[in-house]
Amino acid sequence: MFERYTEKARRGIFFARYEASQFGSPHIETEHVLLGLLREDPALTSVVLPSARSIAAIRKEIEERTSLREKISTSVDLPLTNESKRVLAYAAEEAERFGHKHIGSEHLLLGLLREKGSFAAHLLNSRGLSLERARELVSKRQNTTDRAHDIVEIHGEGLDLSYVQAQLVELEKFAWRKRQWKVLDTLVEIKSGRIFFDVTLKDDPGFKFVVGGWRSEFCSVCHWELNTHGGPEHADGYTNGREWLCTECYEKFLSPRDPGNA
Repeated sequence: MFERYTEKARRGIFFARYEASQFGSPHIETEHVLLGLLREDPALTSVVLPSARSIAAIRKEIEERTSLREKISTSVDLPLTNESKRVLAYAAEEAERFGHKHIGSEHLLLGLLREKGSFAAHLLNSRGLSLERARELVSKRQNTTDRAHDIVEIHGEGLDLSYVQAQLVELEKFAWRKRQWKVLDTLVEIKSGRIFFDVTLKDDPGFKFVVGGWRSEFCSVCHWELNTHGGPEHADGYTNGREWLCTECYEKFLSPRDPGNA
């Protein structure tokens, strides 16, 4: 289903599923897709919603208008609502409109705006972002992504260099070692749905033991997915014992700085 999607767009959908689970929603609503995009693509967000207060206000408004439910385990595969399915269809049309081969996070944003009656469209419209204005901003952004001093290419996609530099401030403090990503067993707290990696309490009736419950991880810089089923480029990465970096980000940004690599 997501073969034409860029890594950013796929991760945006992944985070949408995560947001839905945290709200205890049995479906992925348009507002969850919006939160997923805001989380995944800060470079796009900075263009269409330049105020950080706007982003925080969007989350707050969603929380205020959402019925409180018990969180759902992230291991549950939540379905898209009909509105969200139409958003994906609109995103494909927007990619074709721009003559783009792949469907990116910017096209998903336009798809949200085209689903005019959705909560996500209301949230964006109320902050001054119309479909026409968003198309202008996306077009302008596409025309400037080849500026080498602003954009760096990772896995064939443009990543905002200032965003990368901000991440490196914290990441360069650690020593990193190359490792192969392995699926992890997890515990899910039945009452809250929270996930634990310490499985020593797997016999506790308050927890559900899930074999291979954590099936992927994401690069702390570009959010490239590390997993066991996507080929060699997804299998290997670098870790500091807690966070992970894809091989390309480590070798491009941190290898010369890493004291553990000296």
